[in-house]
Amino acid sequence: MKEELLIRYIVGELTSEERIAVEEWIFLDKKNEKVYSEMKKVWELGAHVKLPKDVDVDQAWATFVSRRSGREMSTKSVAVVSIKRRIQWAAAAVLLIGLSFYWLDASRSDSKHLQTLANIQRDSLPDGSVVTLNRNAALTYYESWFNKNRQVKLMNGEAFFEVKRDEKHPFVIESGKSRITVLGTSFHVRQDKSDTEVIVASGSVRVQFGNQEVVLKPRQYALITDSVKNSIKVDTVPDQLYKYYVHQEFVFENTPLTRVLQVLSKAYDIQFVLDNPEHGRKLLSATFEQQTLSEMIDVILKTFDLRIEKKGHVYHIK
Repeated sequence: MKEELLIRYIVGELTSEERIAVEEWIFLDKKNEKVYSEMKKVWELGAHVKLPKDVDVDQAWATFVSRRSGREMSTKSVAVVSIKRRIQWAAAAVLLIGLSFYWLDASRSDSKHLQTLANIQRDSLPDGSVVTLNRNAALTYYESWFNKNRQVKLMNGEAFFEVKRDEKHPFVIESGKSRITVLGTSFHVRQDKSDTEVIVASGSVRVQFGNQEVVLKPRQYALITDSVKNSIKVDTVPDQLYKYYVHQEFVFENTPLTRVLQVLSKAYDIQFVLDNPEHGRKLLSATFEQQTLSEMIDVILKTFDLRIEKKGHVYHIK
C-alpha cells in the first residue's frame, strides 16, 4: 500500500472507492493494521507539537523512514507536498522528544479489533458500554486510551451500542465520513459502502457530516450518503425490527408480510418472493425468540394458509 494513500486516508481525502480499498487492506492482515496505526500516531503527534526553528526536518524525515522500514528512504516524492511536510514535522518531533517510532508502537499498540463473519458478537467496552455486532461487521478502538477518549470506528456492517453515561467524556463513533456523538444512550449504526444509517432507541444522538449536523431522538433515523452531495435524510422508523440481532428476537406487530419477509431476508441472507403481491398486505402479529428460520416460516405459512417453493436460490411464497 502506498504511503501517500494511507496519509490521504488519515486526513479524509480519499474517494469512496479508495477508502474502501484502504480499509480492506488494513484488515486483510494484522501487519497492515500495525503499519496504519504507527503512521496515524505519528501524524496525530505532529498536529500538536510545535517544531523548533533549528530542527532539520528533511534529515528527520530521512531518519524516520529509515527506522520504520529498515532501508534508505526512497527518492520518490509524495504527491501532496503539504502533507509530506506535516509528516516531516511529526517525525522530527518524535526524534526531539526521544521517542523512536518502534518504541511508540510497542508501548501504545493496543488497538482492539472486533470482527464478525457468520456470527453475532456482544462485547463490553473498557468504559462499561456494550456493543453488539451483527454478522459481517468490524469495529476498532484503542483500549488504553478509552477512559479518556471514548472513540470507536465502525469499519463496516451493523452495530448496536448501549453507552454508559459519562458527561465529561462523550462517546464518539466514526462511520464513513460521519461522526456520531452521545453521552449515554442506545442506538444502531450501519456502515455500508458509502452510506451510514443511525437509528436511536433511547436518549439522543448528535450526527455530524461535513458542515451539517442533526440531533436524533428515539425512533428517529438518519441516512447519510458519503457523496459529493453530502445528503442527510431524517425520518421516523416504522418499527423496532432494525435491532433484531441484539437479542435475536423478531417482534412483529401488525407488520405487513412484505416487511416481514424483507427483515428475514436481510437477517438470513435468503431471497423471498411473493408470487401474489396482494399477499404482501397481510398483517402478522407474532414474536419469535431464538427460533430457527424454518420454524418462523412454518408459522407464517400456516397463519396465512400459504405454501413455499424453492427455485434455484430463491424461495417463492404462493
